[in-house]
Amino acid sequence: MKFFDPGSGLENLSGTISDLDCFIHRSLDTGFKTKWSGFWVPPYKYLDYYALKVNGSWLNSENLIETGYGQNLIYRYRTSSLKITERIEFLDDAVGFRCQIKVENMTDDPKAVRTSLEAGIDIREKSKDIGSDEYSLKNEENVEVSKNGRKLVLTGGKLEGKAYIKDHYPGESQRCFVPGEFVKNTEVEPRETESFSFEIKTGGESHGSLEKTGINYNGPMKDLYQESVRSIENLIYERNGKGIIAGHPWFQSYWARDTFWTVLGLIDAGRYDLSRQILENFAEKNLPGKISLDSGSEEFPREDTYPLFVIAAEKLREADEASELIENRCNAAMEMLKLENGIVVHDEEGTWMDTLKRSPAVDIQSLWLEAARLRDDSRAKDLEKGLEKFLDEKMVKDSLEDGSPQAVNFAVPLMFGHIDAERAGKYLSRLNGEFTSKYGARTRSMADPGYESGGYHTGSVWGLTTCWAAAANARYGNERQALNYLERFSQFLDRDQPGALPEVVDAESGDLLGCPEQAWSAGMTVHVLKSFIDSDIGDTS
Repeated sequence: MKFFDPGSGLENLSGTISDLDCFIHRSLDTGFKTKWSGFWVPPYKYLDYYALKVNGSWLNSENLIETGYGQNLIYRYRTSSLKITERIEFLDDAVGFRCQIKVENMTDDPKAVRTSLEAGIDIREKSKDIGSDEYSLKNEENVEVSKNGRKLVLTGGKLEGKAYIKDHYPGESQRCFVPGEFVKNTEVEPRETESFSFEIKTGGESHGSLEKTGINYNGPMKDLYQESVRSIENLIYERNGKGIIAGHPWFQSYWARDTFWTVLGLIDAGRYDLSRQILENFAEKNLPGKISLDSGSEEFPREDTYPLFVIAAEKLREADEASELIENRCNAAMEMLKLENGIVVHDEEGTWMDTLKRSPAVDIQSLWLEAARLRDDSRAKDLEKGLEKFLDEKMVKDSLEDGSPQAVNFAVPLMFGHIDAERAGKYLSRLNGEFTSKYGARTRSMADPGYESGGYHTGSVWGLTTCWAAAANARYGNERQALNYLERFSQFLDRDQPGALPEVVDAESGDLLGCPEQAWSAGMTVHVLKSFIDSDIGDTS
């Protein structure tokens, strides 16, 4: 748990806490400032916000004196006569959370305390910003609000006043249902403290919380390693099987490529059983490109899914053991490799740069080469010869198409050691020069005519690309530069969402362009630190 005072820029910081079913995303200055704020059971939203009022005073940034953020959220407030602590934690026996209130009377007289909770209920799918207004309200022993077969239950208070629909604007127009004022009355003796709770829960069955284990690591950048492991854990769910969502708060699915890159770090962190469960979930579903957390999976071009699954599975097998299911799916995955004159044949829209058309792409070629080598597949020789076609004297081609941009994806074959040391040295010089920003590794060379510092795949800095660049340097013995890349990106641990690494930032300004907490940014950081830097891997000849 870290504590922040109001003078530390809380208005610019957010926090996300989760268990295996749900998460809460909220500003550390108490606000629910965007449409992504609130209480979620992915991929459904249930609550836009809630607000607390004590004896007529709203609890907010004006009377906030401290915020604590870790596995739980804690807000501490002070009014003229009361100290109030609000602690948010998830329930063990239901999908939902408890808002625990502690009121301290700082006077010498008894204090009647009226605490009310305003709940902005918004039961909808993630993709629907404005849902229907057809809510049903039951006010019996508890308060139950339902819509379209889903419900939210409030306990711990009594409902007063009338229900109404409220339009509000947390950055974008949103609409919610307020069932009335949910009230708890109590009396606090002089210099004494009273505690009580409001609970907000759905009708679903809880999977509980992920069991946290110790973090055994004594290598360089220990704080970064520990924060990254905890961030991976924060992104793990058990809805439609065990998995890692791609990012909080809006990538609320198990994306295959994001998962498999992240699992490399999860294995390095020693979470073998958990990694096995995650890989088995994809194996059972025939390696889809994405698994939705409510039900089903989706198929679309994801050309790196198959080799990445093999690479992650082989790492697990080497560290601990895989399973028959995973082994069988690896065999099936290798059957998906299609070659033409040593070049991987793949969909032009199926690479991680899914806003661009790239085929044949150097990263796909390298991923299949690594998978083939790990599986002792005879086609590895053909893939090696195919990779040679991407290698020019001064630079690696991003694809074999005419006019291919100068993109960062050549860091993948460097990371795997697929290029001899002499040529790798030339390519690393380019990588560590024109591709390097003060925040990490750019997706495109700043010398490329199409470079844009804020372009999603055309110049911005990603956690993923930064980790590739770090691993590439470590592979060829340049550990200092590898650490330099991680140090540059690690500055974001103190921005946006403390303790988390973002998806993507502007290469020049560092402004956040994507999720504040991205799985593969954390997972690959752990992987690079443990498998590349805190090891003897840098001996490629």
